[in-house]
Parts: sequence; C-alpha cells; structure tokens
Amino acid sequence: MNKRLLTSLMTASLIAGLGTAHAAVMEGFPASGETQVTASNWTLPTYNQWAFRNVGIHPSVMVPRDGETMAIPYKMNETLEQASFEYQGEEITLLEALTADHTDGFLVIKDGQIVYERYFGAFGPRDHHLWASSTKSLIGMAAGLLVEQGKLDVSKKIPAYIPELKDSAFAERTVRDVLNMITALDYSEDYVNMEPGATSTEYFRRLGFIPAYDLMALNPAKDNTPRGIQAFLPNIEQNPDLLPRHKFEYHSPNVDVIGWIIERQSGLPLQTYIAENIWGKLGTEHDAFFITDIAYTPVATGGFNTTLRDFARFGLAMVNNGQYNGEQLFPEKWVKDTFTLSKEERQHVSNSQYKDTEHVTFDDKLVGYKNFWWIHDEEKGIATARGVFGQTLYVNQDKNVVIATFSSAPSASNAARDSYKLKLDITHQLAEQL
Repeated sequence: MNKRLLTSLMTASLIAGLGTAHAAVMEGFPASGETQVTASNWTLPTYNQWAFRNVGIHPSVMVPRDGETMAIPYKMNETLEQASFEYQGEEITLLEALTADHTDGFLVIKDGQIVYERYFGAFGPRDHHLWASSTKSLIGMAAGLLVEQGKLDVSKKIPAYIPELKDSAFAERTVRDVLNMITALDYSEDYVNMEPGATSTEYFRRLGFIPAYDLMALNPAKDNTPRGIQAFLPNIEQNPDLLPRHKFEYHSPNVDVIGWIIERQSGLPLQTYIAENIWGKLGTEHDAFFITDIAYTPVATGGFNTTLRDFARFGLAMVNNGQYNGEQLFPEKWVKDTFTLSKEERQHVSNSQYKDTEHVTFDDKLVGYKNFWWIHDEEKGIATARGVFGQTLYVNQDKNVVIATFSSAPSASNAARDSYKLKLDITHQLAEQL
C-alpha cells in the first residue's frame, strides 16, 4: 500500500502543531503554567484537544434535554475502520484518514443502526464537544420552524425583524440572502491573519475566538461600547467591491443575525427556544449547552456543544426529512427546500472560491449552500453541516446514512486543509458503499 500521501498529510499536521506545549495539556494539580488552557491558546494544537471537550472555559448557558432517551440500536461492524478507499490514486484506510485529521470521535449510522463508533484519546461517549460552525445548520432548521409557524417570511428584509440593522450591510438584505450567505459583507473569514481593528477581528473578539480582556472589563451600564455580538452587528458594512446575491461567501455574522431574529420572533432566549422546540424532542442522552459572548448571548454561529451520539441524532432527523422520535421535528417542507436548489442558488456557489479549481478551498462535490447547509447532491439528499477544526455531520438520505465527526485538527479552515479533504472524500465513499 502506497503511503506517500498519508505521510505527507501527517507531516503537515505535525508542522502545524509545532511550538505548542510538549507536556500533556492541563497536567498537574494544579496544572503547570505551560500546560494550562487559556482564552489565548484554546484553539491552538495541542491545547484544543482538551479545550474542545471542555468549552465551559467560556461563558455558557444550558440547553436541557427532556423526555425519554431514544436509544439508537447497534449493529457494529468493527472491520469498517480497516476498509480501504482510493484517494488521489492511493489506497488509505478509514482509520488512517481519521487519524490524519486528528479525529476525536467518529460515528456511522446506517438504516437507523450504529454500525461503527470510535473514540480517540481522552474523548469518550459522555464527553461534550464543540460543534463549532455545525451549529449554523441547527440554526437554519430552527429558523424553518418559525417559517412553518408563520412568524418568519424569508422574502422580507432584515430590518423588518431587527430595526437596529437598518443602517448596516443587512439593511437591504432579505432573510433568504442571509440564510444562503450571499450578503456581500465587508468581512473576512480568516482565522489566522487578524488585522487589529478590522471588522472581522473585532467580530472574533466578541465571539470569544480570541480574547478581549478590555471588553470584559467594561461596565455596560456606564459604557455603550458594543461588548457582545448583537450589539456589534450594526457596525458591519457592505463590501463596496462586491454585489449582493452574486456569490456565496462564508461569513459567520449572517448566522448571528438569524439567531437574533429567532429570539425576537419567538420571544425566547435562543437556548430556551432550541431546548423547547428541538433538543427536548430529540430523545437525547445528555443536556447540551451554548457558549455565549460577554453579554451572555448564545453564539448562534458556532457555540453549540453536545456528545457525539446526540450530534448524530440531529442528523437522524435530517435524513428522515425532519421526522424523528415519533414526531415531525422539523417541517418536511423546509427540509426538502434545503436540499432543493434554484438555478440562481447553484450559480451563487459556482461563482465562489469553492468552485475555483486554482483556489486552495476548491470542493469538487459542493453544488450549493442553503439554510446554512453545504449541499452535495440534491437528488440523493446529501449535505453536510461543518465546523472549523474538523466538525462534520454528514447526511445521505438516499443511503439512509448519518456520519458524525468531532475533531481537534491543528488548523481551523477545513476547506483549506488537505487532511480534511481526504476525510470528507472517504466519508462520501463510505456512505455509498455501506
């Protein structure tokens, strides 16, 4: 078996992790200074492996489960991890691909039964893990509930629901524009090159991705400086060099706008709305929680935390057109609409960097982006929810397959990381072969 590609990927991962602590993270009682996870290093390797399963280092709010647990039956096939797949002309096993992208947990469900479940390192079935931007897809489904209830019209402009955004980049944008991320924001989703004072940097400071000790020290009763995400959103402007509705651009603030709308239109904090309408009905095993910004507002764009099997339960509802645990959890019409792309919606992705064969983020299997889901095949109902550092929920309605993945990769951008591209490709192949 040719291992040149795998060796290259593993070497790249090791290089990305250089300069981090060599000793075990959080080692000692108390942990020694060089091994402690902090607000400054929590996303860096190897600190992130501990941090992503202990995201309570940030402010957080609970999302309690309710009712009886809906058990997922087992029909384990331990040989799956040694199954061999072809990628770029080489043969690589599933286990090798998972290891290359620093996977923490991997769960495969076929026809409603768990056929493979594997945990790595200190992560286990009762540990919570950050969904990161896979949270976006949950918010997209939560918005669909409001549409079904007649409380949200996707054709209306954002200020109809959030007047505070009437002078921002969202002033002329519709809810549909925001759900499909075609808003042409003057913003960069760059997790590495954060220029001091830039809109994206200030946004990430409020998100908690990077620490903002100065904002933490402010007294909101005496200082009106925007401390939280919602207070900061009115400052985001339109990109003067880009027309809205021209191309898909992955910009996280769009999701915070929808989270804000959900709160306004439901009259509930986001965590309560999710608990009462989704989490309490999924038959989950464990409570969930949202990390919040400094103002204790849930981070809609990437703050949800659950166990791996509960992450997969969300996928089981999606694979069944919104039906799970004996009820229609998400509106069937909204789920089907998510998998149905118009000619314009396809073109938005075609115009993006993800379809540029010369760009590092090129994705040959991506055909659309809608309701905060990455759409891979309309006819077969294949889509992914994705989060930085390797979080992925893969849904394949045609094969009745759900694959849930938690990871602690050394770099944030999945689309630009070769080891993630390998793992995602093998995920597609695995679903087709089951």
